[in-house]
Amino acid sequence: MLSPQAAIASSSHKGYGKLILFGEHFVVYKASAIVGAISAATTCQCELYPEDGTTSGLLVVDHRPAVPGYKVQKQDEGTAALKLVLEHFGIDSSRRGIKLTFGGDLCCVSGIGASASQVVAMSRALSAALPRAMTEDEINAAGYEGEKGYHGTPSGIDNTAATFGGGLRVRGTDGAPRFHRQKKDKT
Repeated sequence: MLSPQAAIASSSHKGYGKLILFGEHFVVYKASAIVGAISAATTCQCELYPEDGTTSGLLVVDHRPAVPGYKVQKQDEGTAALKLVLEHFGIDSSRRGIKLTFGGDLCCVSGIGASASQVVAMSRALSAALPRAMTEDEINAAGYEGEKGYHGTPSGIDNTAATFGGGLRVRGTDGAPRFHRQKKDKT
């Protein structure tokens, strides 16, 4: 399936975990939630093989710490999420081999943004490996697409925290959620 020849590798890229401080379900009703990214993160390294038909398939190596049973329980959703990110980037793994290696210190468990940190880290790694210069907003959009694999219709909170880090105020809208980064006072 995947052989080590002629792969384009990226360095390790991060997506942060999150903690919702206030208003977890408020964005669904177009109100604001206060979110803080945490320092624990998922990392991703990506190896892309030439689109020459000699190497194809998606290989996922997952070294992330996890609560018992989490990765097995979320396996189908995780696969769907990764495929949605690849689709967002216009990558067909049946024509081009891809190896994704996940790691980091964010424990895989529900409620901490593990799924968003995975797809955001993957989006950053793909952007670097292609190479395709992407803004943080574009990384966030790719993460949002990936979150659909885990959550159907995500709120946008988790991928936004995973992408931008720091403190955020996120407000739901009829379209994409709006967010505002909380800035520290410099005094």
